Amino acid sequence: MSLNIHERCKERLIEVIAEQLGNIQVKNKMFIERASCIGLLAADPILPNSGDIKETLKDSIGEIPIFEFVYESISRELAENIGYDSALPLVKLTDIEGYQDAVEVATRLVHEFDSLPWRYTFSIEMNSDMAKLIQENIGVFEVSESMAIRKSDEDFSSTYPPMSGIEERDKSISNRGLLSLFTEHSWNALGAFLQIKNNGFVGQYGPAETHTQVIEKLKSFCGLGIALRLFKINPTYRSTPTKAKFYIHKAEGDNWVMLGKHELDYDVSDTFHDLVIDDLDGVLDTQDKQTSWVNVRLREMGTVFSCENLSKTHKLLLACQWLFESYSGKNELLSFVQTTVVIEILLGDKASSEQVGLGALLRNRCAYLIGVSQTQRNEILDDFQKIYDVRSKIVHGGKSRLNYVERGLLGKLQWMCRRVIQEEVKLLSEDEKKDT
Repeated sequence: MSLNIHERCKERLIEVIAEQLGNIQVKNKMFIERASCIGLLAADPILPNSGDIKETLKDSIGEIPIFEFVYESISRELAENIGYDSALPLVKLTDIEGYQDAVEVATRLVHEFDSLPWRYTFSIEMNSDMAKLIQENIGVFEVSESMAIRKSDEDFSSTYPPMSGIEERDKSISNRGLLSLFTEHSWNALGAFLQIKNNGFVGQYGPAETHTQVIEKLKSFCGLGIALRLFKINPTYRSTPTKAKFYIHKAEGDNWVMLGKHELDYDVSDTFHDLVIDDLDGVLDTQDKQTSWVNVRLREMGTVFSCENLSKTHKLLLACQWLFESYSGKNELLSFVQTTVVIEILLGDKASSEQVGLGALLRNRCAYLIGVSQTQRNEILDDFQKIYDVRSKIVHGGKSRLNYVERGLLGKLQWMCRRVIQEEVKLLSEDEKKDT
C-alpha cells in the first residue's frame, strides 16, 4: 500500500523541496530551526487537493503533510546519524555531510513520502494485576485485527525487540524512566502489553495524527473496560509520578523494528496506572472466576472494536473515550461536563432535541434504557434533572466548585454512563449474532 503519486507531481515536489532545503538552518548539527522550514509549505499545494491521497495524508500526518514529513524525517536522520556538535551553533542543512546535494536528498525524501502510509505497532505495559492474569492464564487475547493483549515472553521479544541496534536511537529509548520496563535491554519478563496497530507516519518528535489516533483508541479501550467492569480505578499515591509510555515498532519487510517511544501526559498516565481488574465488590475471589470474567469482558470489547459497521461503533467508542477522560485529572468541574458529554454522544439527537429540549430528551431516554423498574426510572429522571441543573451552572454560570451533594451527582452520572454503554454493547452484540 502506497500513495502512488503521479510522476509529474513528484517531479514538481522534488524541485520545490530541493530549492527550500538550502534555507533550512540546523543548530549544533542536530536540531532544525523549525521557522527556517517555512518555505516547505509551498510544496503542500502541489499535492492533490481531493481524493484518496489527500484523505490518507490527512489521516496519517495532518493538514501540511510535506512540511511535517520533511521536518520530522530529517530531524530523525540528524539525531541518529550526525549527532550533537557544540562547536557549530548554527549551520545550513546543505553544509552538513550527506545533505550537500539538495536534489538527491529531495528525491530520496519524495520517494519515501510516496511509500506512505507505514505500518506501526504501539505497545504499552499494563498494570501488574492484569499482567499476572495474562501471564498465567490467557497469554494472548486478540481483541480485534488491530488490537491485542499479550504477555511478555521470548516470542514477544523476538517479534518486538526492545532495542533497534541503532546506537543513538537506543540511547533515547533507554533514558529517563525505563528502569521499570527494561533489565539489560530486555522487556519485563512478568509484563503484559496492550498493542495497537495503526498505519500512518511517526516522526522524530510528534505527536502527529498517528499518535493521536492511537491515544484515542487507548482511551476508548480503557473507557469501555471501565463501563463493562473489566476495570475499576484504584487511586494510588505515587511520590514520584511516572508517565505511561507507548513503545513504537515500525514494520520493515517482515520484521518489526523499534522506532522509539511516546510518553502520555501525567493525568492520562495516572489514570491508566490506576486501572485494576474489577473484583465486583469481592465476588471475583478466585483466579478462575477472575479469568472467566476477564475473558467474557474482553470478548464483548472485541465485538465493539471488530464491528465492521463504523456507524454503529463510532459514537460508542467516542463516548468511551470521553468517559475515560472524565476519570482523568483532578478538575471535578471538567469531569462533570465531560461525563455529560458521554450521555449526549450516546443518547442525543439534534432533530429530536430541537423539539423537546436536549435535557428532557436525554433524561427520558436514559431512564427508560437503564431503569429496571418504574421506581428506578423515576429516581433517574429526578437525578438527571439535578445533574443538568449543575451542568448549566458550570457551563453558563461559571460555577467554581462542586459541593458534597454535587460530587454525589457526578458519581451517579458516571454510573448512568456506564450502564448506558453496557446496554449499547448488549444491543450491538445481539445485532452481530443476527448478522451471523
